[in-house]
Amino acid sequence: MNTPKILSPAGNTNSFLAAIAAGADAVYCGLKIFSARMEADNFSIEELSRLTTLAHFRGIDVYIALNSLVKEGELEKVFNILQKLCRYVDPDALIIQDLSLIPLALKAGFKKEFHLSTLGNCTSPSGLEYAQTLGIDRVVLPREFTIDDIKAMAAHARKGPELEVFVHGALCYSISGRCYW
Repeated sequence: MNTPKILSPAGNTNSFLAAIAAGADAVYCGLKIFSARMEADNFSIEELSRLTTLAHFRGIDVYIALNSLVKEGELEKVFNILQKLCRYVDPDALIIQDLSLIPLALKAGFKKEFHLSTLGNCTSPSGLEYAQTLGIDRVVLPREFTIDDIKAMAAHARKGPELEVFVHGALCYSISGRCYW
């Protein structure tokens, strides 16, 4: 049986350090752009470089959320950010919404895990299977799922990808955090 891991959000340096001090297994955070949590302070590449070094020293994974919509004209900018993340931060996973980030990240040299954000809308067992063929290692299930929905997805995820669920519920009354939509 797998032991659940505690993944803590961090919107600024203090919350990142608090997650480490509280014993989180992993921390997820976003950059100042291309993150769905734009109301958080978020991080620069330089800040994440230092904090990730500390987290890795303590055996804690760091996931970077690049989980907002990416327009065609922004792909080069995202690619440059991905190159910097690979060179200076070395995150353990990228949490993505837009599947076009997978080939971009690979081209930038990223060799670790891809997690499909709850904003990526994977809501069925066939979606799990397809996500795995695209290189997705973990799927974050919708916050609206019931325990029975989660069990049904877990029954189909035995061969991968891993599943992640929010235990605190939705942050708003909208669907899977799409408050601003």
